[in-house]
Parts: sequence; C-alpha cells; structure tokens
Amino acid sequence: MKKVFIKSNFLIGLLALTVALPIFVVSSAWLLPGTDLWSHFAQTLLPDLVTSTLILLIGVGIGVSILGTILAYLVVMVEFPGRAWLEWALFLPFAIPAYVLAFVYLGVFDYSGYAQVWLREYLGIPGFDIRSGYWAIILTFVLVFYPYVYMMARASFKRQKMQMIEAGKMLGAKPLRVFWRISVPLARPAIAAGVLVTLMETLADFGVVSLFNYSTFTTAIYSAWGDFRSIEVAAQLASLLVLVSFFLIYFERKARGSAKYYSSDVSNVKAYYAKGAIGWLIFFFVFGVFMLSFAMPLLQILIWSAELFSIEWTHRYFDYFVSSGILTLSATVLTVFVATVLALPSRRKSESKGLQLLIRFSTLGYALPGSVMAVGLLYGVQNISLISIYLGGSSINHILFGSVSLLLFAYVSRFMAIAFNSTSASSEQIKPIYGQSARLLGASRLRLIRDVYLPMMMPGILAGGLLVAVDVMKELPATYLLRPFGWDTLAIRVFELSSEGLYERAAIPALMMVFFGAIIMLLFNKLDNKKY
Repeated sequence: MKKVFIKSNFLIGLLALTVALPIFVVSSAWLLPGTDLWSHFAQTLLPDLVTSTLILLIGVGIGVSILGTILAYLVVMVEFPGRAWLEWALFLPFAIPAYVLAFVYLGVFDYSGYAQVWLREYLGIPGFDIRSGYWAIILTFVLVFYPYVYMMARASFKRQKMQMIEAGKMLGAKPLRVFWRISVPLARPAIAAGVLVTLMETLADFGVVSLFNYSTFTTAIYSAWGDFRSIEVAAQLASLLVLVSFFLIYFERKARGSAKYYSSDVSNVKAYYAKGAIGWLIFFFVFGVFMLSFAMPLLQILIWSAELFSIEWTHRYFDYFVSSGILTLSATVLTVFVATVLALPSRRKSESKGLQLLIRFSTLGYALPGSVMAVGLLYGVQNISLISIYLGGSSINHILFGSVSLLLFAYVSRFMAIAFNSTSASSEQIKPIYGQSARLLGASRLRLIRDVYLPMMMPGILAGGLLVAVDVMKELPATYLLRPFGWDTLAIRVFELSSEGLYERAAIPALMMVFFGAIIMLLFNKLDNKKY
C-alpha cells in the first residue's frame, strides 16, 4: 500500500509540475543576458507602464470592493422590492466579456456615438474623448468585474450569525453602523479574495486596454512579441507581472493574518425591511447597476445585431461558434479532470508538505494573464527546440507553434485554480469515515473514487466546470497568440472588428457569446442556490 501511495504521489507531483511549467519558464527569462530591445523598453516604457498599471489596479480595486460589497449586503440583509430576482440577476455580468462591454460603451459614448451626437445637437454640450484619462476604463472594469466580490461577499453574508447582528441592533446601532462594524469585518476574507481575483483579471486583460488605447504590461507584452518578435523581452516583461501577482497574493494573505472569521450558521432571515421610499431607492440603485452592467449593453447588442443581421450574417459565424465550442468543451473537460485528480481526498494523509506546496503552486496560473501563459509556452517551446537542434535533432517549432494542444495546455494552466478551488472545497467536506468504511468492505481504490468520492464531489466539479467554461469562452490574449491558423473564435472576431471601430458588426458574435455565457451563469446560480 505504501508503494502505491508513493507512486501515486509521484504522478500527482509530476502532473502539478507540468501544469505549473509556464510559470517556471517565464521566470527563467532573467537567466538570459540583456538585449538592446530590453534596455529600450526599460528606459522609455517601463516607468509609464508601472504608473498606468498601478492607477488601474487601485481604481478598480476600490470600485469593485465598494460596489460588490454593498450589493451583496443589500440582497442578503435587506428586504426591498425586486430583491428576489435581482439577487441572481446581478450574476449575469459574468456572461459579458470585458472587451464586449468596452466596445458597446465606446460605440455609444464615443465622439461619433449617438449619445454624444444627441448631447451636442440638442443640449449644446461640447463633445469629449471617452478614451482620454483613465476614468472610463476603470468604470468599465468595475461594472464587469464587481460580480467576483459580489459572489464571495454574498456567500459570506449568508453565513453570518444573525445573533450578532441582532445584538448590535439591540444595543442601538444603526443599520449603517451594523454594516460597517459587524458584517463587513466578518466578510473581510471573502471581500479580499474577490478583490484579489478582480485585480488578477485586470492585470490579465488585453481587450479592454487595447480598445481604450491604454498602455499596461499586457499590451507591452503583446507588442514585444507581436511587433518586435522578441520572446525573450516578452517573457521578461511577463515575469514582472508574475512578481506583481505574487505580491498581491502575499498581501491578501498577510492582511488576513491568522484571525478566524468563519461561522457554521446559514442565515435565511433578513435583518432589515426597507419599506416605502427607502425600499424603492434601494431597488433603483441595484437595478441601475444591473442595467449599466448587463441589460443596457445586451439591448444595444441586440439592436445592432438586428440592424445588420441580413448583411453581416454568413456561414463563417457558424465556424466561429464551432471553434469556440470545441476549445471551450475540450479545455473545460481537461481542466476539470486534472483538478479532480489533484483534489481527490483518498491520498490526503500521504501527501508531503512539498507535494502540497507544488499542488498549490500549480493553481497560481490564474494570477497570470493569458498573454503571460502564451509567452511562457512559446518561450519554452523555443528553448526545447534549440536544445533539440544542439543535440543533433530537429526543431519542434513547426509541430507545437500554432497547435490546438499548446492552446489547450495554456487554458488548463491558466484556469486550473477555478476548477481546483471549487472541487477541493467539495473534497474537504467528505468525512474520512466514508473512505475507511469502503476500504473495510473491500472496495478497490478505483471503485472508492468512482462510487464514493466522485458522486460527493460532483456539485463542486460541475460548478468549477461551468466557471471554467465561461472564462475559456471569454479568454482573448492566449487565444490570440496561440490559436492555430484558421481557428478564429467568437472572441477573436469580436476583438478584431471592435478594434477597427466596427462596433455594429461586432455585435453578432458578441451576442452569441453573451447568450452562451448567460446560460452557463444561470446553471451556476442554480447549483449555487442548492448550497443554501
């Protein structure tokens, strides 16, 4: 039995190491000597990149933490008109890729958009450039990423003890004071986790910053590879993003400390009932966020699609949909499979600390932008080819560059954290007595996994798979850099058209993506509600 566990742990460690390979490859770029191109980037672009990226992170972090926390508190702790349907409707912005929301707002509020035309012609208000400054891009990120904080803070508020809130009310604390002094401190880890994921997504974004002509590390990475064809410089820039990501993770863990915030209770009781004008004011605030983040963009996409459907629609959109579907399904199945293997509880006691650390390290890919993943893999393939040629073999660039397998590997490594966290949460709820009883009854290891562990882990596996599917469908940088020739997806089509200012033509593939994502998020919300 001991030999079986050793062999199993070796295979698990090898699997985790493989998934984490792009992180190691990117970090190794600093072992190479500096180049003139890197000196140019460091002297002329790096200071501005650092400043613009910090402004973006600070603005988005503050925005999503405030908006997501307030929305979660209102739908959980306050009874107001429309609360029941708005609680699940606030998840729907997950279905809209950030670059889709960006091109919709650009199409409406740009200088030639009908909103500014109406303001100039009928109200005499002078035009403005929505791309100038950083307020518009921060607002776009806040509207599309607040659901990360909303989802996690909502779950935390639902599990808070009502006795503590009632005690605060009995001591005369007003609702705002209860919110600030009791509910928010208890939900701080969940809020911090949501903000962390949001900042990772902001760092990873390529589509929104490109549409707004806003320079960040991600656009510089793409420029180094796409314009200058320098994988080395792209990898060195990507490694700086790795450092930023690790710092954010460390800061979140440090801020949490060793304090305990959990509660075993699940609350289904509303702490406050908002009646009359107050209740309707809350409704219009929550509904306004829903309109700006989902309903209005969806309505605009529908209008543009209806206007150009007869002209724009061709059989190519079916090909885009099939390409997106194949990549999404394949990546989801592979990611969920690997995450399930890593999260199985049957070997937990036999794991060494080194193996546990390696498994956790393999899930850090979510902290890296898709462009970093792509650069890491391209850089790794190039180095392997150079070694192969040096040893007398042939280059493998023509085999892996632009292959579906390399793109799927990037997806698995990038989104492993989502599937693993969800699957591991279900795995940790399985009591050891179940496995021990099955062993005593003579069940083999495979049967134990098949008949005991997998059925009990299935809710977490399905939830993780749905979230991975949404993210894979929306992923742009990795797909843009690694896709095979002719494998244009809906995401690529939307970005190419919107980057050329053809917002109306980009509406049809965007609508297909939003429709697909909305269905997935409704299924996820249905699974999520079963927990409460």
